[in-house]
Amino acid sequence: MARDTRQEKSRLWSWLLLGLLLLLLVLAANFAVSNPELAEQGVDAFLGLPPWAFPTIVGVLGLLVFWFGLKVESDWPEAIGALMVAASIAGGEVLIGWSHFELAGLVALPYVLPIAVFIVMLMIGLAKSR
Repeated sequence: MARDTRQEKSRLWSWLLLGLLLLLLVLAANFAVSNPELAEQGVDAFLGLPPWAFPTIVGVLGLLVFWFGLKVESDWPEAIGALMVAASIAGGEVLIGWSHFELAGLVALPYVLPIAVFIVMLMIGLAKSR
């Protein structure tokens, strides 16, 4: 049985876009961690909302995009939604303080938590799309 090259190209572009978005997320997180005061001031200045509102809005929109992605054939809406949710968790951790998420002396836990949420949501999306 011949493979559908259009479907393979579509998946390739989906993963390429996902990798690019993940790179942008890492760069934004690096900026927020290296300049926490500037990042917090930027969030405070965003539409005059309280600091917790921006990660909450991004998280809710990410969940909606992820849910929409489960309803369509393409994989990239699920990936973008999962990335938005993971980014909102990382943003919330920055606002609350990384040290509050270090349980039982595990210093890496704040870094692993958004990545784990992203991977679990991608696994759910891939399992539902089959």
